[in-house]
Amino acid sequence: MAETVFKNDYVPPVDSTVYVTITSNCSEVYITVEPPENGGKEVTFEAIMQELNNYKVCYGLNIDEIKRIADNRLYNERTLVAEWTPAVNGIDGTITYKYEKQVKIAPVEDENGFVDYKNLGLIRTIHKGDVIADITHPTEGEPGTDVKGQILRQIPGKKASFTVGTNTELNEDETQIIASADGNINFKGGAFVIDQVVTIPGDVDASVGNINFVGDVIVKGEVMEGFKIASKGNIVVSGNVNGATLECDGDIVIKKGCINSKIVAHGSVAINFCEHSNIRCDGDLSSSNFVICDVYCGNLSVKGTHGGLMGGSYTSLTSVEISNIGTKNYTPTILTVGDNALLAEEKTDLLKEMEKQKKTLNDLTLVINFLNEKKKELHSLPEDKEVMLGNACRQKIVMGMDIKKIQKRIDEIDTSLSNKQFLSIGCKGYIYPGVKVIINDQVFKAEAEYVRTRICLGEDGIIHAAPL
Repeated sequence: MAETVFKNDYVPPVDSTVYVTITSNCSEVYITVEPPENGGKEVTFEAIMQELNNYKVCYGLNIDEIKRIADNRLYNERTLVAEWTPAVNGIDGTITYKYEKQVKIAPVEDENGFVDYKNLGLIRTIHKGDVIADITHPTEGEPGTDVKGQILRQIPGKKASFTVGTNTELNEDETQIIASADGNINFKGGAFVIDQVVTIPGDVDASVGNINFVGDVIVKGEVMEGFKIASKGNIVVSGNVNGATLECDGDIVIKKGCINSKIVAHGSVAINFCEHSNIRCDGDLSSSNFVICDVYCGNLSVKGTHGGLMGGSYTSLTSVEISNIGTKNYTPTILTVGDNALLAEEKTDLLKEMEKQKKTLNDLTLVINFLNEKKKELHSLPEDKEVMLGNACRQKIVMGMDIKKIQKRIDEIDTSLSNKQFLSIGCKGYIYPGVKVIINDQVFKAEAEYVRTRICLGEDGIIHAAPL
């Protein structure tokens, strides 16, 4: 009996299989390749690309990595083969302020370490064009693309939140907030503003400190002893100014009294009453009374029928009409009218200085002559005497030039004094003994009481008193 032979069951070949994994947000693509079986086909680059195409993967492919898998037949390895380009969101705009929103009241220390306890930093002066804040604009960001080629929209940045306040503005490219006027910077109503007028609701004292401001200053209370207000504008004080200093480029108004104080204004000054004060103003100066003051002004006037000048020294560049001059106690009172009198006084001082300079010059000449004689006699001088001779010669040259400058100024004054100023002083009340009036180079001294009198220059240029 013949032997029966059975053949094995047929097993078909299995090609390699590509598995594609895509993350949920389509940011990455991984592939895993299973090896072929029973003589199936090996993995190929084309097979991988076909499978990726089936999943619509078309962006961010790493072709080199895919070729590496195919060429090296890397099976059963999970490999990243595609990545997205994520969207880049915009950056929000920012604003950086250069000033604190809250004013800190504290003594200010200078660069040398000295602390000024009367400067409390209440006023923060800012000038037109100064930068208040720096601004950065928001960015738009960049869109992205996922592995399936879909555009991913970015979120643009937001503009910085701010408000442009009074007397401030944006620069041309809107990268800065700048001051559009000089003033005091404050934070009000959610924005920095520039106040061109500073108002002090109470007194200027140790709680406020000194004030130095580019604009007008209004004080509702008083200015206390030892404190100072300086302004590029005007100053108005509702109360008294006592033992203080006011200086401004404009006008000054003191609604009550000015006592033991110093006042300087390039404009006019109006005071209710004034005692023991030093006042300098280029314009008009008015008060109901001046008691032992030192005054220089463009035009002096006394308000009311009972007011007057009671002691002190007063200079007005124009004629003066006044009620009373001096006191019943014969308090020394000097009233100078016109600038010729000041020039005459300056000439007197210059003549004294010239006499002093000429004496020194004469002494130098004697020293130089003596040393030169000794040099001729001895043919040389000791080193210290030679130095002395050189110094004396140089000093003589400089002093000669100074004397020429003084003489030139005296000549200028003489030219001005040759033009007489026919100014006058009209007094509706009394002129008391102790009063001295100066017009040009003429002096009138009251030796008795005068009533309703005008002091003026006659045609002969001599000062005299005449009835009003």
